[in-house]
Amino acid sequence: MLLSIGIISLLFSCTVPRHYQYHQPFVYAVNVKVSGPLSAGEKQDLETKLPNQLDDSLRTQIVSIAGIYRKVMYPPVFDTANIRRSKLFMVALLNSQGYYTPDVKGTYHIDTVRFKKHPERNEYRVTIDFTVNPGKQLKLDSIGFNLSTPALQELALQHRNESLLKKGVPYSKQLMSNELDRIVLLFRNNGYYYFAREDLVIIRDTVVSALIDPNLDPFQQAALLADLKKKREHPSINVEVNQRPVRDSSHITRYSIGHVSIYPDLPIILEDTVTVSNIDTSSARGFTIISRANKFRPWVLTDNVFIRPGHLYRQQNTIRTLNRFNQMGAWQQATMNFVPSDSADTVLDATLKLYPHIKQAFNVDYEVARNTNDIVTATNLFGINANIGLRNRNAFKESVLTATTLRGGVELGSDFIQTTQASISHTISFPRLIPSGLVRFLPHWVIPRASRLDSLRSLINVNASYIDRRQFFTMRSINGSFGWESTWGNRSLLLRPINIEYTQLDKTDSFNRYLQKVPSLNLAFRSGLVMSMQAVYKSFHKVGNRTDFLTLSGESSGALFGLIKQLDEGSLWRFIKGEVDYRRHYDFRRTQLAFHAYAGAGWAYGRQGTGGEETLPFYKAFFAGGPNSMRGWQVRQLGLGSSKFYDTAGKAEGTFPLDRFGDVQLEGNVEYRFPLGSIFGVKILSALYVDAGNIWDRHVLIDTPNITAIADRGSDFKFNRFYKEIAVDAGSGLRFDFEWFLIRLDYAYKIKDPQRSDHSDSWFYGLQLFKGQFQLGIGYPF
Repeated sequence: MLLSIGIISLLFSCTVPRHYQYHQPFVYAVNVKVSGPLSAGEKQDLETKLPNQLDDSLRTQIVSIAGIYRKVMYPPVFDTANIRRSKLFMVALLNSQGYYTPDVKGTYHIDTVRFKKHPERNEYRVTIDFTVNPGKQLKLDSIGFNLSTPALQELALQHRNESLLKKGVPYSKQLMSNELDRIVLLFRNNGYYYFAREDLVIIRDTVVSALIDPNLDPFQQAALLADLKKKREHPSINVEVNQRPVRDSSHITRYSIGHVSIYPDLPIILEDTVTVSNIDTSSARGFTIISRANKFRPWVLTDNVFIRPGHLYRQQNTIRTLNRFNQMGAWQQATMNFVPSDSADTVLDATLKLYPHIKQAFNVDYEVARNTNDIVTATNLFGINANIGLRNRNAFKESVLTATTLRGGVELGSDFIQTTQASISHTISFPRLIPSGLVRFLPHWVIPRASRLDSLRSLINVNASYIDRRQFFTMRSINGSFGWESTWGNRSLLLRPINIEYTQLDKTDSFNRYLQKVPSLNLAFRSGLVMSMQAVYKSFHKVGNRTDFLTLSGESSGALFGLIKQLDEGSLWRFIKGEVDYRRHYDFRRTQLAFHAYAGAGWAYGRQGTGGEETLPFYKAFFAGGPNSMRGWQVRQLGLGSSKFYDTAGKAEGTFPLDRFGDVQLEGNVEYRFPLGSIFGVKILSALYVDAGNIWDRHVLIDTPNITAIADRGSDFKFNRFYKEIAVDAGSGLRFDFEWFLIRLDYAYKIKDPQRSDHSDSWFYGLQLFKGQFQLGIGYPF
């Protein structure tokens, strides 16, 4: 609360002008308000755009130092002519958005700040208020295509259903511009290499323009006047895409591809003193490869060039080729150009120039961080880690990326060195599908059509780790996986049909006694084998100032191998697990409103000895709390449900606090982010936020007779009561933006504690000024 009060006081700190001209009124503030029958979203959108139309002489520059001291630097001298110009600019913007009768009013008032001892320094502060009523917005009525070239007209009509112009959609110049871009891209993807946007024009037709036709007879004019009356209530506009007169026949000529030349190993800077020698020229599958050092196998080049000799020119294949080589890793830059061929007038020769990266890279770095997300640690620890990495961008001369990373470190706690950890991992990334013929047997919803893919990789990963958690356990694990990763447009998909993990856990006697008091943890903390399949789908979509992010993930372990009785009753974990993560960001001129929703659930169904598995393994289970989750609680200290067992058992055994893991998690977050200022070039930001959520087991795991009654009070997920067990916290914080990373300091209060769900004072119970939860995080939580 104290932090929130401090932030609010910073936001409303006074603004002091500096370097103003004495005896001259100057622009102190400009406000823009949108009125009229518009939705809240439409008003917010216009109030974001309209201030950008102000004349430069009405713009005030405010400099802030950490939000504490704010001042207006070099305020402009006030002139009413600047108001008139700003109104014209605003009207032009509104017209471009389809508002054809906007009303923009600008008023101002002058406040005098007097200095008794120095009256010559009196300030004449001018505040300008713009009130904008956009009026009614034009909607598209009829849309037509009238291209003089028959082939282009036919092509446009064939793809008319893809048009961005739809009846009833608000008219805007940006929409018209986007439609022209779509048509040009359509033609270029069908062989018209030289066709340009300047070859098209959009004709706008309204009833008003028809009324001024002197050739209209009285009956036609009466009908148009009736139409005009209707259109005043529901204004509309007709548009038609026309073709300008052809000035160059090449713009309406379809071209095919002739020779394709590839230069795979050009230097970025070719100095005059460099002697180019030993050039190898070879032909492969109709391509000509001109190599200086024979660094790449020919098929690696030709398989990733989608411009094919003898095929029709398509711009999308050019873009796809360049994206492919730019993403493969072996090259830092790729360019392609086309020239008319000597063989025929309708043929283009293509040249692809590739500039390789340095083949190998070695790096050493260290990290000093606070560990709050590693589920094998018991508390929040400070850690020191060193990393050594070796990367090869062109293994086997096939643009295969290999990366080896060695990591070691310690975590510091109450006993100084509390955790020692080390790991080594090796990843091989092939820029193609392995096996190559597999794509023919996969449905398109799994691997999209090859022509739509921007990149496709086959991934092999092996890693091993060792963690010594002092006085608790020693954990050794080894993991190997194989899968594919593909991207197309704004979506990506990762499939791992093979993922094998084995974890060996050696527990100390004290940790065993600890686990005996918490049967749910005892079931989860054990050695085990995971043989799973994994899938992760990601997408983002941006419309206006709104951006949506969606992540879907799933994992299934032991579905097939669990049919072997020895494995099922042995160390094999059998479970299914799914997660949905959704984010929405609204970006305003200086602020951002972020929403986040998360749901995850898992079900263990295998056998353990003669009994059944009751819960997920601890390294696959869900937990809440910490800087990236429920910020009013420490990491892994929320839940399960409304059960009090974890608090009471921990206090009784002197092991408090106990970690909490569950099979089900629900969470939602809202955060409003805003700037405070800057200091020494570092942006200082803040936020106000609310978190809500909890974790549960799918059924009661604790069956010890003397604690069953406690456990039965909400550790399991039930549809008829889970909403009553949702925890809520709220808080604020500071964020220090260093451009390449962001440090986040949050302070949150428990607004609703689910452990008091059966009490009348479950909300705001025990809320005190200095009894919040501090969180240190890196980057935004969502």
